[in-house]
Amino acid sequence: MEYLSLFIVTAITALVAENAILSRALGVSKPMLFLKSPRMGILYGGLLTWVVTLSSLLAVVVNILLEGNAYIPFIRAPLYYVCVGIIFSGTYWLTKRYLPALHITIRSALPISTFNSALFGALYVSANQSFGFFETVGYALGTGVGYTAALLVVYFARKRLAVSPVPRSFRGLPILLVYLGLLSLAIYGLIGHGLAV
Repeated sequence: MEYLSLFIVTAITALVAENAILSRALGVSKPMLFLKSPRMGILYGGLLTWVVTLSSLLAVVVNILLEGNAYIPFIRAPLYYVCVGIIFSGTYWLTKRYLPALHITIRSALPISTFNSALFGALYVSANQSFGFFETVGYALGTGVGYTAALLVVYFARKRLAVSPVPRSFRGLPILLVYLGLLSLAIYGLIGHGLAV
């Protein structure tokens, strides 16, 4: 029961307290920032959730093997890339071989969802916080769900801002960044942080 509570608390922390709007939604590529439909946001976010959760299982093993090693800063990044590469390759190959319809759907979204800052950030935060197995997996799962939520927030914000009376010089990406910055500050305040005055 203690492990389940650690898992749930860490997943909720990753989902809410890590401020998904700026740290996750803006750490993406152009196709994710300018989604054409909410379905695509769920696809990208679902793939990221899948890859980060499975990669976190391998990252736990890497963290255990590196414990007490003096070369941790130099070794960790390449090993995390190997972990993510294994999950990426396995997902790509398994869907191509056994689920061709799913493979056609995800083949262009999988690389974009896999190799981005949100995924690697989750692995590094877990390592720097010295999370155990359940905390690492919970944090990874919460990161994926928070990332998906951030993508959907960005999509719906763009749609609302497109029909709003915005000055010409602010249309498009500038007003989206202002909107996300204000929303990010609001979430930052809701979780109990105060701004320096």
